Formats: sequence, C-alpha cells, structure tokens
Amino acid sequence: MITPDDSPRDAHILIVDDNRMNVDLLGAILEEAGFRDVAAETSGERAVERWREESFDLLLLDIRMPGIDGHEVMRQLNSDLAEGDWLPVIILTAQIDPQTREQALAAGALDFITKPFNATEVVQRIDNLLRVRALHNAAHGRAEDLSRSLADRARTLQRTEQDLEHLAHHDPATGLPNRHSLLRFIDEAIETGSALDLVMVHVRGHEAVERLEGYAAADLMLREIGQRLRLALEDQTPGRVQCGIWGGSTLLLAVASRESIATSTLQDCMDASLAHLRLGRYEIAPSASAGHVRAPDHGRNAEELIRRVSLTLAKGERRGSEWLSFDPVLEQDARRRHQLEYGLTVAREQDQLHLLYQPKIELASGCLVGFEALMRWEHPRLGLISPGEFIPLAENTGRIAELGEWALHEALAAARRWREASGHCPPIAVNVSTQQFAALTRSGRSLVDAVQSALKASGLNGNALEIEITETAVMHDVAATVEELRALRALGVSIAIDDFGTGYSSLAYLRRLPATTIKIDRSLIDGVSANPSMDTLARAILSVSRGFGLTTVAEGIETEADARHLAALGCPIGQGYLYHRPLPETDASGLLARVCA
Repeated sequence: MITPDDSPRDAHILIVDDNRMNVDLLGAILEEAGFRDVAAETSGERAVERWREESFDLLLLDIRMPGIDGHEVMRQLNSDLAEGDWLPVIILTAQIDPQTREQALAAGALDFITKPFNATEVVQRIDNLLRVRALHNAAHGRAEDLSRSLADRARTLQRTEQDLEHLAHHDPATGLPNRHSLLRFIDEAIETGSALDLVMVHVRGHEAVERLEGYAAADLMLREIGQRLRLALEDQTPGRVQCGIWGGSTLLLAVASRESIATSTLQDCMDASLAHLRLGRYEIAPSASAGHVRAPDHGRNAEELIRRVSLTLAKGERRGSEWLSFDPVLEQDARRRHQLEYGLTVAREQDQLHLLYQPKIELASGCLVGFEALMRWEHPRLGLISPGEFIPLAENTGRIAELGEWALHEALAAARRWREASGHCPPIAVNVSTQQFAALTRSGRSLVDAVQSALKASGLNGNALEIEITETAVMHDVAATVEELRALRALGVSIAIDDFGTGYSSLAYLRRLPATTIKIDRSLIDGVSANPSMDTLARAILSVSRGFGLTTVAEGIETEADARHLAALGCPIGQGYLYHRPLPETDASGLLARVCA
C-alpha cells in the first residue's frame, strides 16, 4: 500500500484490457516512465480475482470487454471496500461521449485515459491519482491505527475491569474469595432463608512454612486447604459452598443449604482438608482450630454471626481445642473477660488490688515462721476476682510485670510496718510467674532489678524476702534463671520452688538451682495420712529435700491427721486452712503481735 513517503514509481498497478496490444503498449509506457511493479489481465473475471488476491494501488480498466465489462468489475470491487475507502481506478476508453463518462463516474471511475494513448498524459494522470491515493492511504492508515488503538484500549479496559472485579472479591495472595465476597455470600444466604453453617478455621504452621519455603508456598498451602474444604463440602451437600480468606492465616467456610450440616460432617471435611498436603518436595500436616456457628440459631445477620464465630474460635484456641461450637455462655465469658481486661488497666491506680498474707507454721511447735503474700482483686462491679482468673489475663495482656513489681513493693512495705510495730517480722514469700520473668526480660530489666528496687524502697534487707518460682518458670530459660536466682541469693533473698511434684521435677535442675526451699503441692498433701501411695511420694520428696539441704513446706494442709502425719515424716513447715486462711494486713499484723508478745 503506497504512502506519501513512497515514490509513485513503487506503486503496484493492474492493467485490465481485453486487447493485448493495448496492454503491451500501456505497459511499455509505464516501464519507460520508471514504474517497476505492473501486472496485466485481459478479462474482467480474472481481473476481479487478481485484485482480491493482491494488494494493488491502482487499477487501469477498459470499459468495453467481453464477459464482465469494466462497469461490472468496478461494481464487484466496490462491494468489497471497507467503510471510508474508495476504488483507485482510471478508465481506459476510446469513447469520450458524455453517457459513457457518466456511467463510468457513477460506477466509481476517478479519471479517464483516452485511446490512442498519449504517453505524457498517461504518466501525468497516473501520478496525480497515485498522489491522491497515497494521501488517502496515510489518512486511512491513521484511522485504522486509531481504531485498532481504541479497540486495544477497550480490550485492555475490559480486562482491567475484569481484573478489578476479581480483585474486589478475591484475596490477591491466595486467589480465594476475600472478606467482601464472604460477607456477600452470607447476606445472600440469610436473605433467601437458607440454613447457614459458618466455620472459622485458623491454620497453624503458616508462618513456619513461610520461613522455610517462602511466602508463595505459605499462600499456596492456604489456597490448597481452602479449595479442599470447599470441594469436600460440595460433595457432602446439595447447597452452596464458599471458602475464603478472612484474614492472615484464618479461613472462613460458609455452607448455605436447606438444612444445617451435621457437625461430624464438617469436622470430617476439615480433617480431610489438612491431611497429606504436599508442597513441592514436602508433605506436611498442618494443624488447625475451628469455631462453628449456625444461622439462624446463633445469629440473624452477618455481623452477629461473624462476631460469634470469631469468639468461638478464640475460646477454642485458649482451651487447646481443635473444634468448638458456639454456646451463649461463651459470649457471657467474653464480656466478663473484656470487663476484666479493661479493669486491670485501672485496678492498681484505683486501689482495687490488695495482698493477703497466709501464715507458714512450724509443724513441730506451731510457731509462725513466715507469710506468703497472695494477690486479690476486688472489682467494683464483679466483686472478688480469683487470682486463677486475673493472673492469666495479666500475663496475656502484658501487665504481669507491673502487677508483680507492685506485689513486691506492697509486701515489703507491709513487712516494714510490721517490723516497726513489733520489732520482728519473718520472711514474706512473693510468687513470680513464668510470664513475669519473660515480661521483665522484654522490658530490658531483670527480676534482680525489681527486687532491689523494692528492697531499697522498704529499707529492708534481702533476708526479709523469699521469692517463690514454679518449675515451669525455671524452664523458661534455665541458664538465665539460675544466674538471676544466684544474684538474688547474693542479696540474702531466699528461693522457694513452688508446686514441687507437679511440673518437671527434674533432680538435675534441682541440683543446679540455688534454692533454699521446696513447697510440696497441695494435690500431693490432701489425705496423705490415709493414702499409702501419697505417703510414699511425700517420704520421697522429703528425702530428696533433706538430701539437697533444703527446707520443705507442705501446702494446703486442712486436717489435723495430715498435719500430724507430715510432722511425723519430718516435714518442718506447713500452711493451709487448718492453721489460717490468707489474712488482711491488719489481721496478719495482729497475729504477729500476739506471737511476738
């Protein structure tokens, strides 16, 4: 196709005339003028075929021919033209009458060359039309380019819209339905009155796979589990199923059907989706926890259902359960937990916390030899909160170090007041949990720092304090714990291993620890006088304690028989309700005053 940048002499020209002499003569004129690409046909039929087969720039066409004449040739070729195009044709004719010209012009002729041919005129007319054709081709090409560009842009926009539509409803990392898509599914199921089962699944091990194999493998694991869950449920129910990403490594399975799905079926499908999962070269078996709710039983809108299934999953994970279905009690517990978590943030400032002091008694003489400080919380609306409830909350919310330091300061301040009042005070034991150890470490401080601060504030020496730690706390970081405990012993602080016999009870650890005391847990004491196996165990612990040169304290003594039996076994110290319940500071002070009088 000729353009303005091309020479007219490069044009592809087709001569059509049934007279071979005219064809040859015209061809010679064009060759003499420098045209290098000229073809010829002597029939209209063949001319039409040739024009359609090749891309010509100009048609030199005789009007009068046997078979298809020039008028019919133009008609057929004009019918092939695209919109906006025209046929580049010059008519060859010996007739110059007006009727012939009008017919030719009506059929699409643009110019005429009369026979016999004048070489100069022929070349000039051809050059003129080729220049016009070149300009048309350029404009038409730009229009086609623009049209193609617009079409390409339209296709690109369509693909972009499709991509955006997909991204609006799918997680970009896994390709699973996203939160928006899941909520729409839930809303539609509720609107249609379908029974709806929601299972929120937290997949454990996602972070480990990401560390070992990369984020792509971790995302692939979630996608595979999600797809398996959906396919497994689709095989089990005629209803609609969707499984997508709720957030992080948590999936949400939604099943809408005429009837709720049996819990056992849902559990079986979840177990199957986690089994024999292959990622590249490895076969893995990730574990998961799941919370389950049903609509309309457990909620009538998406927000309520999601809140309750999230709550159920969280409660199940705290319990260590792999599966938990919603129960209204869970919601009550959650509200209470929320109240307590908030209450802990202000409990100390509002003087809701206090310490009680349980006496330690020498079994042989009945003399008072120490106290154990026990924290209590009097909530303004919920009443007395058990340490078994609020201490784990403090550990989980990061407030345990703060509460632990408060207890140290408060206990030693009480000891100072007692000493000032009576001139004497036996050591006070304060508990330190595993989480308190860890929290102090994270804050850049140590237990030694906390103890030194409390001792300095009270003005007392280290021998006024005993630190009670559990065997589990020791296991947090054995080397670091041993180092800290030795530093405490250097301050004169006594060290007691609390709840001995219920944890690891490793003699190797006992040998390494700079402990002064072990406390036998109440579960190994209650009924010891009438239980031969408990008697044997108590004898063994006492023997170990004496062998290491440690003092033994028996916790939870509630009967005279158990107290006498333990004393007969050589247990030196006990504490429990038989002697005293935990006492407020004033009552403990009164007891101390009577003993020292």
